[in-house]
Amino acid sequence: MARKKRVHDPIFEQTLCEAFPPEFLEKTAKETGMIKRNRKVNPVAIFWVLVLSFGVGMQRTLASLKRSYEREGETALGDSSWYDRFSPEMVLYLKTCVIHGIEYLAETEHRKLSDKLMHFQDVVIQDSTIIRLHEKLAKKWPAARSRKVAAGVKVSLLVSAVANSMKSVSLFGERTSEIKTLRIGPWVKNHILLIDLGFYKHHLFTKIAENGGFFCFSFKRKCRSIDSFCK
Repeated sequence: MARKKRVHDPIFEQTLCEAFPPEFLEKTAKETGMIKRNRKVNPVAIFWVLVLSFGVGMQRTLASLKRSYEREGETALGDSSWYDRFSPEMVLYLKTCVIHGIEYLAETEHRKLSDKLMHFQDVVIQDSTIIRLHEKLAKKWPAARSRKVAAGVKVSLLVSAVANSMKSVSLFGERTSEIKTLRIGPWVKNHILLIDLGFYKHHLFTKIAENGGFFCFSFKRKCRSIDSFCK
């Protein structure tokens, strides 16, 4: 049976390459200590292999990632050269790249709020989702409701309607209450914050008002799409 040919999205590829140019990846690898001197492991190649080798429902091993790197980079690596690369410096390297990607999206062309909301700077939505982890991580990240040993983290997102992207991403234990995932500060000034009943607390409302912000709750009726706030 003939193998299906991969379909590439040129716009998606172009956007990724613009956000993470080779110069940035090489510089970041040196600044974070991921690469201390020129070796066989290329920081640009390893970044793209790690980023593009995963997908929904996919599970990859370090050995399979090594094969992908050797195939794409047309080179052979010793096991130590590959496995030793997965270090705290690698974590810092990838974390720095993620933060850069979020900032890049925030700096792209902004959309305009509708006339009714033009006096506000932005409309932001705070929400969280649970991601299930391997059960071996249950001691560090215990699940909130499970009949068996399980692990999970709560990913908290703050999404901007104007930037059409995330403003911040935070990780918490699954048992962390919603109210503790939202930190109010000067950033909320002239912003409308859309939150659900998990954040219902008078102290939170007071902090939003003191910082010059506004808030809106969704009750039984679902909140409008984020696109409805923009032209």
